[in-house]
Amino acid sequence: MTPNLLESFNHVLKYSYAMSISALVQLTFYRCNSYWVKQRREANDYIQCGKIWPLIIQIELTMSRDRSRDHTAMLFNSEQHVF
Repeated sequence: MTPNLLESFNHVLKYSYAMSISALVQLTFYRCNSYWVKQRREANDYIQCGKIWPLIIQIELTMSRDRSRDHTAMLFNSEQHVF
C-alpha cells in the first residue's frame, strides 16, 4: 500500500496503455473496488483478532511510547521571568 494517493492511482492504471476510455473507466472502477474490499477484509481481520492496528504500526507506537517515558515538562510562568 502506498501512502501517496497519486502513486496509488498510478498503480491502479498500470498496464492500461492504449485502452479505450470506457475500458479504462471500467478497469479503474473494478481495481479500486477490489482494493477497498481487500482493505476492509484486512481491517475486519484485525478487529476480530482484538487488534486495532497492524503489527508494524503497533511496533512503532510501542517504540514511541517507550521513548516518551523519559520526557519531562516544566511549567513556565511568564510573570516570574523578567526580561
